[in-house]
Formats: sequence, C-alpha cells, structure tokens
Amino acid sequence: ADWTKTTASARLPKWYGGQADEGRSATGIHLNCAAKLSNKVGPAQAMRNLTLAIASFLLAACQTTQTTIDDTCSTCTHTNAYNTAKVFGNNPTRGIVLHVHGCSGLYIDNGGWQTDWLNFLTNNGFVVVAPDSFADIRPPKDCPEGLYRPHDRKSLIYALRIRQAEYAVRQIREKFPGHKVIVWGHSEGGVSAPMLNANIDGVISTGAPCPDEWLEGIAETPLLMIQGTADPYLQGYKKHPLYGSLEGRCKLLLTQPKWEWLTVDGMGHAAELWQKNVKLRISKFLGIPYSE
Repeated sequence: ADWTKTTASARLPKWYGGQADEGRSATGIHLNCAAKLSNKVGPAQAMRNLTLAIASFLLAACQTTQTTIDDTCSTCTHTNAYNTAKVFGNNPTRGIVLHVHGCSGLYIDNGGWQTDWLNFLTNNGFVVVAPDSFADIRPPKDCPEGLYRPHDRKSLIYALRIRQAEYAVRQIREKFPGHKVIVWGHSEGGVSAPMLNANIDGVISTGAPCPDEWLEGIAETPLLMIQGTADPYLQGYKKHPLYGSLEGRCKLLLTQPKWEWLTVDGMGHAAELWQKNVKLRISKFLGIPYSE
C-alpha cells in the first residue's frame, strides 16, 4: 500500500486493541480469532478482533513506495521494547507500573514532570518498567518536533503500541508473579493503555481524551483518566456538540463504576504532580497514603 495514495488505513477505527499469539502469524491468528469468536462475544468485541486482524495484516504486509524502510511494517517487531526496557526501583511492595510513553519517545528519567512521577512511584513501593517503543523496528514517530500531525500511519502505530504493551504485561506477570500490575500511559501511550486486552489491575492515562470505544478488555479494571483543560491536543473534544467539554465527554463515556477521571482547569499536556488534585487522585487510586 502506498501511504500517499491509499485510504485503507484511514478507514480503520482510531481506537482498537488485541493480543497476538507469540510465534504465530498475527494476521492468521486475528482473522481466525475474529471468525471463531463472532458467535461467542458481542458485536463490538467481534468487530474489535476483525479490526485488529486488518491492522495486523497491514503491519505484516504493507509495502511503501515513497517512504523509507522505517515505514515498511513487513519487518516490524514488538518484543524488543520490553526486552530492553529501563527498570526503576527494587522493592515492589505495592506492585509494578508499566509506563507506556508518548509519541515522541521515552522521557521518564530526563528530569521533567514524568521523573517526578517516577520518583513518587518508586518511593512508594512500586517498581517502574519503562519500555522504549522505538527499540523495535517500527514506523517513525508521528509527532516530529513535538507537533501532532495525524496521518494514515497512525492506525499501524496504535496496533503496534498495543502489541508491545500486552507483550510487556505478560512478561511482567511471569517475572513478578503475585504482584499488582498497573499501566500508566501518557499521550499516545495514554490512548493505547485503555485499549489493552491484558491481565492488569489498573490503568492510569494522562494527556489523552476519555476513550469512546474498544474498552471491553478493561471493563472490570479500574481506570483513571487525568486531563487538562488547556491541553492543546484535546481542544477539539471540547467543541463536540454531544459533549461540550472534556468533563462532559467523560461523564457520557465512562459508565463503569471502576472508571473515573480528573479534569484539571488550566493544566496542559503535562500532568504535573503539583497540579490541583493530581497527586491526591493518584495516591487514592494506587493505595498510597497521601501527603503534600
């Protein structure tokens, strides 16, 4: 498929997830899964499986004529991110946090606001596992120079991010049996995290809108969405006629009792701990005694 001419990828839903069987063709397993499960699950789940089958096919087979080899997902991988992940902390008394970074890369230990989160988590009984998505063979980042520029490749990237994270969860479960596993995703990772179909105990999403579909995988899983009204990437959702605001969108879409959200007035894309109620809500969600 030539990304400059085809619209096949653009027709894929923007939210979807799934789990590939290691060592087998992702295309075959998902097409087979979609067919077998169509009579056992609801239509939304069946469509989810079929959608990921299509995305997996594109990941495995799409060839491009006008972009570099980095855009050709016939050679994409999804296990290197976890296998080369950074690990912080050594005392998982409360559990493991899997960090799913944003579209521009891994910055959890660069001294910014995410490092504050890292220190907060490791100082309160969590081990933090931080894979770098770009350790795998994959399309290049979709936000050069920090600017979000949507394009057809986005569907492939989300499918890959989900596969990377689900693989990481399985490996963490094997390495840390009996421990809670929490997924914290930011921005592109914050979009991906609620779409996981994995054995996890909670999801925290920052810098992403409240999701509107493909949540079957976490239907019984606690979810905390943290978003700022001044986030430049979320302004379009405030203008939607059905929602009227970020808060309205979350109220309409997050209907399960274990799903919650925090909308912070004036906060941008970074969910700094010092922002109003951010540290309080994270502490409550993770079972950490709160202190200023």
